[in-house]
Amino acid sequence: MTFQDLLTTLFDVFPSPPTTLTLILVVFFLLWTIASIVLYRFRRRIFTGNGALIGVATRFGSWAITIGVIGLVLLAVRYAGIPYLDMRFLLYLTGVAAIAFVGFIAFYLRRRYPSQLAAVRQHEVRRRYSPNRKKRRRR
Repeated sequence: MTFQDLLTTLFDVFPSPPTTLTLILVVFFLLWTIASIVLYRFRRRIFTGNGALIGVATRFGSWAITIGVIGLVLLAVRYAGIPYLDMRFLLYLTGVAAIAFVGFIAFYLRRRYPSQLAAVRQHEVRRRYSPNRKKRRRR
């Protein structure tokens, strides 16, 4: 396969009909989107007592939902056979974005999360054991 054939395959505006791989991608992006929505919507209930994980879910949950919805829309366009929008390149780009997102989350949880967790716990301890100021009455 030459480079020209690869470009033709990726950017073909009338690609071949969807295959079994496309159905697997539909299931993957559907599960991805549902899991992202559930984690984002119920993050305070799921990660009760862990403010750092709530912050991670708040910060990156919307990105995961966006990747999942874009993947589902591109797959729907692929099944509908809409020319120019059902190029394989766009679907592959979304797949690469999903893989890169998972890699970034793994990196973030490995490198930055421990320091963020320590800061959140230190703040909670300081808030818990600091004396409360009494309100002064105005005369």
